[in-house]
Amino acid sequence: MPRSVLDPEVLSGWAFLGELGLDGGLRPVRGALPAASALAAAGVLDLFVPGDNAAEAGVVQGLSVYGAVSLLDVAHHLRGGTRLSRVQTDMTPLLSGPLKDGPDFSEVRSQGTAKRVLEVAAAGSHNALLIGPPGSEKTMLARRLPGILPSLTVEEALEATRVHLVAGRMGKGGLLITRRPLTR
Repeated sequence: MPRSVLDPEVLSGWAFLGELGLDGGLRPVRGALPAASALAAAGVLDLFVPGDNAAEAGVVQGLSVYGAVSLLDVAHHLRGGTRLSRVQTDMTPLLSGPLKDGPDFSEVRSQGTAKRVLEVAAAGSHNALLIGPPGSEKTMLARRLPGILPSLTVEEALEATRVHLVAGRMGKGGLLITRRPLTR
């Protein structure tokens, strides 16, 4: 009977997320943030993820996240050998910094009434429906609306990021949605 690499007792309380390659390497997966949030809500305290997902999963509070390159790294950590460092992503600088440059209402030279309607809708948290023929600048105005909305709270940023991650709409290098998304 083959000897076990790890005692099953050691695995108690740990969660593992990622894709295992045939070479023993850990490959990133889509949706690590929503998965880590669900694990934290379920009471899991420690999570191993592929190194490429560590910053994303490290956003979740109350969860110790460890990024690993291979399954061998995980085994060494659990056996008490080479320790992997805990990853904790601080969201404060991401949300408090300047917003990424985007379209702004200051660039609009006409459409005074439409701009005013969007400002009132934004101030009162109302919906707005833009109707008109093609070329009447509906999309141009709608793309500028997030620029006048208040900054996202941490909870709103996490929720928007979760949705974008699961939908596969998160761009490369983007860790957290920091600007209110435009929906159509």
